[in-house]
Amino acid sequence: MGRLVAVVDDDIDVTDLEDVLWAILTRADPARSVDIITRALSGPLDPALRPGDKQYNSRLLIDATKPWEWRAEFPQSLGPDAKTKALTRQKWGHLLTGGTAPAGESPAV
Repeated sequence: MGRLVAVVDDDIDVTDLEDVLWAILTRADPARSVDIITRALSGPLDPALRPGDKQYNSRLLIDATKPWEWRAEFPQSLGPDAKTKALTRQKWGHLLTGGTAPAGESPAV
């Protein structure tokens, strides 16, 4: 339904929700980065609206990009690149989910 839309810079992995949330928490300023659109066209599958009133909903737009006016001065992002993060999650993700270590790996101590 497009109820919440966050716009991020190209250094953010949009397929990684943690990356998107990090961008929102570190780059969005509530006073300048949030807009609400009211009476946006909705549809019958929208579970957040009353059963008899499924014509319109509202939308939250979040600008989680570096401020354009001073993007050159914006602090450089720290942390691993997307490939390193994916490899780390592949190797150690079982610790987050309570699963088992990949075959051939010894469990973490």
